[in-house]
Order: sequence, then C-alpha cells, then structure tokens
Amino acid sequence: MIILKRIIQKINSNFFSQELKFNRRLNKFKKRYSKINKNSSLILIWEFGGFSDILRKNAIFSIALNLRGYKTHFIVCDGTPSACIQRGLEVNEELEDWPKKCSWCLKSMQQMADKYRVSYSVVSDFISKDKIKEFENISNFVSLKDIISYKFLSINVGQLAWSSTNRYMKGFLTSFSDLDKETEKIYRKYFYAALINTYVANEAINKFKPISVLVSHGVYVDYAPPLLLAVKKKIGAVSWASGYADFLHYFTVPKSKDKLQLRGISENQWDQRKNKDLTIYENKQLDDFIFNRYFKGQARDISILSNPVGVESVKFELGIKNNNPVVSLFAHVNWDACFDLLTMIFESANQWVIESIKKMVRIKDVNWIIRVHPGEITDGSLFTTDDLIKKNFKDIPDHIKILWSTSKINTYDLCKLSDVGITIFGTIGAELPLFGNPVIAAGDAHFSNKGFSLDAKNKEEYFSFLENIRSIKRLNKEQIDLARKYALSYFIERQIPLNIINKTQGHWGDIDMERLNEMLPGRDRYLDLICDGIINNKTVVAKCLERRKEI
Repeated sequence: MIILKRIIQKINSNFFSQELKFNRRLNKFKKRYSKINKNSSLILIWEFGGFSDILRKNAIFSIALNLRGYKTHFIVCDGTPSACIQRGLEVNEELEDWPKKCSWCLKSMQQMADKYRVSYSVVSDFISKDKIKEFENISNFVSLKDIISYKFLSINVGQLAWSSTNRYMKGFLTSFSDLDKETEKIYRKYFYAALINTYVANEAINKFKPISVLVSHGVYVDYAPPLLLAVKKKIGAVSWASGYADFLHYFTVPKSKDKLQLRGISENQWDQRKNKDLTIYENKQLDDFIFNRYFKGQARDISILSNPVGVESVKFELGIKNNNPVVSLFAHVNWDACFDLLTMIFESANQWVIESIKKMVRIKDVNWIIRVHPGEITDGSLFTTDDLIKKNFKDIPDHIKILWSTSKINTYDLCKLSDVGITIFGTIGAELPLFGNPVIAAGDAHFSNKGFSLDAKNKEEYFSFLENIRSIKRLNKEQIDLARKYALSYFIERQIPLNIINKTQGHWGDIDMERLNEMLPGRDRYLDLICDGIINNKTVVAKCLERRKEI
C-alpha cells in the first residue's frame, strides 16, 4: 500500500512538473512576441458546454490572435444555466442533481484556462440574482403553445431550447408534439438556460465591445446565443467545427441570425469556384481525399466500416439478383444539430424515414436500400433509426433492404452500387454525385441548388421523384464537373488544418511546443487564414494550391 502511494505521488509530481514547464515556456513566448497594446481590438471567445478540450483549442486561437495584436477574453460557464450539452438521458440524472457536477466542470475549464494563461470571466459576473429569478419565473410559467416561438433579444430561445432537448433525448424525441409532462420539464430547463445564456452574451458583448465573436459549433443553448447576437449587432461572428479527419476544421460566418450553416460554402465562393476548371493537382487532391476517407479509414464521422469489397460482393450479400435500379436512402442520426440549421420538407427525420419506406413498399420494381447511419452506434443514440423502423414496420418486403446501424458495408461500395441516393442534409449529397449518380434532397442542404442534385421543394415533389425513380438519369459530364468543383471546395478548400497541435496527442492535443515559432504571423499559412477569418469576419477558405504536401 505504501509502495502504491509512492508510485501515485511520483506520477502526480511528474505530471505537474511537465504542466509547469509547459506553462512557463508558453508564457515566456507570449510575453516576448505578443503585440497587444492598450488600443488593441478585442475578440470575445465563448466557452460554454464544459469541454476543456474545446477551450484548449480556443486558447490556441487566442494566442495566435494575441501575436497579431488582438486582445482576447473568454466567457466561461460557471453552472448558472445548469442545463447544457453535458446533460443527457443516458446519464440518468435527476433534475435536481444537475448542478452538482457544475463545480467539477468549472474547475476543469479553469485549469485549462490557467494552463494557457487566457483572460476570462464567468457567467455570474454578468447576471444578478434578481435577473436569474425573473428568468426562472418566465421559464416556469410561459405557456407551452407560446414557448417554442418565444424570442428574447430577437433570438428564438424557444427553438434553441427545443434543439438542446432533442439532443438530450438522443432519439426518443424528434417532434415537439411528442412532449409529455416529464420531457416538458427538461425542455423548460433548457429554455431557462437559453434565456440566461442569451442575456449573458448580450451583456458581455456590450461590456467588451468586441470586433468579433468566436465560438465552437454555434448551435444549441450552449453555443448559439453569442453567435446569433453578434450577427444581429453586425459585428464579426465566426463558428468553428471539427472536420471529417483529424486536425481539420471548418471556420464559418453565419448567413444570417436565422440561418446557420456550419460546413457549407458561401454563394460568393461557389460563384467563383463553379466557373473555374479544376487543375490536375486539384483533381488529385479530391481523389486522394475520397480514397483516404473510405480505403484508409481517415474519417472522424465513419469509424466502424470495413474496407470496400466491390459492387458484386455487396449485391450478393444483400441478395439483389435482378437488374432493377438500386436506390439508397441514407438516414441521419435523428437528433443531429444539422436539423437546426436548415429547412426540410418533413417535420422530422423520423417522419421522412417512415413516409419514404411506406412509399417504397408500393414501388416494387426498384431495389431500395435504407442505410441507417453508423453514427447511431458511435454517437450514443438511445432510440435509433433501427428502432424506428422495427417499431413501425413488422414485415419489410424483399425489394427493400435494411442496412442496420451495425452494418459494416462501406459507403464507397454503396456509392458505386446506387443509381440514385436520397438524403436530407447528409454528406452523401456531396459524395455520390462524384460517381455520376444523382441525389434527391428532402431539404435545403448545403449542396442544394448547385446544379447536380434533385431538390424537392415539397412532399409532393419528393414523392414524385420516388414514383418516377426509374426515369432519373445519371449525371452528365457537366453535372459531374460541377459536383467535383463543389466537393473540392467543400472537402479540401474549406477544411483547414491546424498544424500547431501536438499530433501525438490526437485531434484535441496541446500546442506542439517544438513548433511554437510557427504561431507567429507569416510562419503558417493556415493559421494566418484562421486569424484573418476571425478578425475580418470571413468564412475561411484555403485554395487547394496553397496546401503543403505533408497535409
């Protein structure tokens, strides 16, 4: 027992020694090269959600901005709103126990903030007890019929609360009409948090008068309020999200305070891209990305698939023996945040799946495939599309094949096999057209209206596409060229690498202390682009030819 205690003490001593060395070296570097002065403009960084790994990455951006002469200040959640992205049905907590974890969460955030020596305030610095009581009363007594469209400071906090509640339920709730007494309590908790966070974001913006607001993700009650308020106030607003492979990121300026699009490309960018032919190098970059994504397993969003085995092998496995067209519906994780960002023609992803299958049952001269998203397993869904299908369809006819969430059939093989694909907002809408196969979009997706998708404006048009699926032709050369231009911009130019991370620690690693000098202006093209986007309110794009060979 004494030996074990000594071993633990030695491990702790080594850890804190390394942390101290890191802190001192980083602080020395910042003091030497920082260009901040009393007249420096300020970037406000919103750090809610309780993920210290995200704070670490924001701290890296903060240092880069300091080195370019911009102050930064973080707003960190201290547990005042209580309801947050850390909650979930799977945690099995009582509502009254939610605040108990907040102190631990705050401590981990403060430790990371102190490690990187960032300036920060907490929620309670901006809100009084009387204001908190006022928001408690509103959240408890506003009627349910009014709450979903309730706006505060012109921000639809009722919708933000619904989005967070849907995520909390992990698939058990996708329609507002399904709220019962218990889930209504959850919803009102998130509504309260939305009010608090919106108020605090407004107070912080008014106090610090930033030229720009930086926030991860930009959705839910945790991340959306400062971003939406910044757009409303006509100051810079940039959100970032992790890309499809490690060390890659999307940095995006919202289209408006009512329309966020975390990973799409702007209309101006598309206008420039579609009128310019891809170079040999750009085509190779795109082909390499798709190959690495599906043959090398370099994808953060698809982690359980086997290697491609070829169309004939997949047809044999699925029992497809005829020459009828093959049409694949690519289901979503039904509580995904993508449903908060854009409009769709169905009330929910679940309704889309159910009504689509009902229509497919009656169209027997087509081989329909329902691909349940593998993320149902990896993302922690509690009521999956698997469950939805089994609940609503006791007997699936033979001309409809279900690839359950556990299926390891590679999407690359489905792209080769499918004559047509169906999605609402899925990434497949930018991938399948690369193979010459069209995609039917049941919503206003980031790839919609670019010239290579079939965009259903309403249910009638959507079902008409399904009924006439055999008449849908392969994409022509011009459409495939458009699809490749879009995919190049979306997958290559818009995914920005962060080279400064210590890659031995993975996507959420610390700064690589051996590459500190690359933080300085002009040393890393991508870090320069990131900072320029944050400072000047621009969606970040790195032209393909600017990429180094090691990326």
